[in-house]
Amino acid sequence: MPPSTPRTDAFVVNVDSEAYGDNFRNNSSSPDSLSSLFPEDSKDGDSKAGISTGPLAGFKRLLDRNPSKVINGRFTVNFRQFLILLVIIFTFTVLWVMSSGSTTSESTASQDIRGVFNKVKEQERMNTIYYSNDKHPELEANDTVDNDDFSAVAIEDTPVGDVAKERYERVRGKGTKTSLKKIQFDFPKESAQNRELREKRRKLVRAGMAHAWQGYKKHAWGHDEVFPVLGGHNDNFNGWGATMIDSLDTLVIMGFNDEFDEALEWVKTKFDMTKNPTAQLQFFETVIRYLGGLLSAYDLTGEKILLDKAEELGGYCLNAFGNSAFPNGRFAVEKSSNFGGTSYILAEVGTIQLEFTRLSTLTGNPVYKDKALEIFDILGTADAQLPGLLPYHVQPNKEARYNSYQASIAGMADSYYEYLLKEWILLNGEGKAPKYKAMFEEAVDSVSKYMVTRPENGNENLAILGLVHSSSRIISTEMEHLGCFMGGSLAMGAKYFDRPDDMKLAKALTEACVLSYHMSETGLGPENIRFDAVSGSNGKKFVTHPATFYNRATSRGIYILRPETVESLWILYRLTGDKLYQDQAWQIFTALEKNCRTDIAYASLKDVNELNSHDNRMESFFLAETLKYLYLIFSPPDVISLDNFVLNTEAHPLRRM
Repeated sequence: MPPSTPRTDAFVVNVDSEAYGDNFRNNSSSPDSLSSLFPEDSKDGDSKAGISTGPLAGFKRLLDRNPSKVINGRFTVNFRQFLILLVIIFTFTVLWVMSSGSTTSESTASQDIRGVFNKVKEQERMNTIYYSNDKHPELEANDTVDNDDFSAVAIEDTPVGDVAKERYERVRGKGTKTSLKKIQFDFPKESAQNRELREKRRKLVRAGMAHAWQGYKKHAWGHDEVFPVLGGHNDNFNGWGATMIDSLDTLVIMGFNDEFDEALEWVKTKFDMTKNPTAQLQFFETVIRYLGGLLSAYDLTGEKILLDKAEELGGYCLNAFGNSAFPNGRFAVEKSSNFGGTSYILAEVGTIQLEFTRLSTLTGNPVYKDKALEIFDILGTADAQLPGLLPYHVQPNKEARYNSYQASIAGMADSYYEYLLKEWILLNGEGKAPKYKAMFEEAVDSVSKYMVTRPENGNENLAILGLVHSSSRIISTEMEHLGCFMGGSLAMGAKYFDRPDDMKLAKALTEACVLSYHMSETGLGPENIRFDAVSGSNGKKFVTHPATFYNRATSRGIYILRPETVESLWILYRLTGDKLYQDQAWQIFTALEKNCRTDIAYASLKDVNELNSHDNRMESFFLAETLKYLYLIFSPPDVISLDNFVLNTEAHPLRRM
């Protein structure tokens, strides 16, 4: 150990003379530096007089040295100064405690949860975004749009022209009908201040869509995706223009009529599904992006070419079935180029029911609906070790038995459970719908019993849905971003079927998804969050990290502009009217603007905990889902009302009739 450095006079307090060395005296943080605020020999006589007789005089006198002092060891203790310091500390402590309990924008449960995990700098940012009634820095900073962005950002309350008016009214439910009870919150008339804030936010989300669409138009028109960092395009979803078709209804909902008409002209003249007839196409993605996009755009506009194209595509999709009751994961436009499947993924076979049912309704051809509902009928007879929860891979035979498997509500399984509920809604609760309601409720009961895992302190206001093994019942304490959709599905089921516990779980699950965003460095959520399981809990309890919430080292940190969290926020807002969900969605949008916006469009991130980690990818669902949900949460509640539409898993609204 090196010898200690001899102490010099510069750092020694002479207790008897109260003299300080030069270095200490010149330090602005020294006790004596406070007296410099009140100079004894001011050059400005008025200033000196003001201090001597004004409101600061008493404070100055309190800070003066007390001649009655006690010398103890190396320091002089002035009792008056010491007591004053204690009073000041006590006063600020009381004020801090009182203010921390006064926030009204969040529920008490949400405050308790965030209080455990918030970092100071993040909380300050949240308070600015969430609760301030003054101007919002994020709004002011983004309140302009690049000159290249089309149509500026104006939102017309009254559309001009018969065509625009028809679209406007369809978006607000014209022509829809249902006998099911209404589930949307009965929103009161909003104040002028709340409307102004909401409309500013909606305007800026719309500007984001304008920016992304302009980048697609300039760099990738007619192709599947635009490269948002380097420019250019790729064609990994059939090469049919995935972003074009996926975005049609978003353009209509946001009132971009000129841009929609331009895209519609492309559909009429350029959209060709037969240019590579032997290519092996992804059945699942084709159904939810292309078929769903065409059907929704037709429902919102009545443009017949869109229904014609949807019917043409539906015919090609039938090729995937061959001689099986379940569709193969790949299919070709040319019938002779299709091959029978041997293994079927649950989400792929269980996520065609909405699209095929709506296509049958609109065309009068029952073959699509019959094919789709036969799949549900078969899956409904399954003998599963976890009632209602099926494995990732299923077989096309009735009464199939499934043992010793892993169950999840995330990738490869997720949208099957979503569609059980939504098919019941689309069928208006009639026909085979009661069976699908029973299947959904059975699945949710098992989710609650076998999948739910909570923090080690047992907090009921926070939960994730882990992966569970059907035999051991042990839960793997992790959840994919894809699973965040379940908050919205649970909430809708809770409202329709009077299941209040499901609503509690929906809120707790969505809160965990939001926290995964909030506790990341960019404010955006990772693809997968993992936690350490509490020993001996079989995964029923997990360890939260005070500074990061989830375990960053074991989680998958990429962010590909996914929509599931904002989807659940939108649904919960529409069902409860709680503005907390709008505020949380706004925080996510500002994080997108700050971390993902490029000169061309918006980029995915390689790691949500590394700044400036752009990946050169923007999937079509960012325009079809993420921006759409963000726009809808700041729109009036009659815009795509949950009482008038049912949305497919790609956020394409289908009219209920």
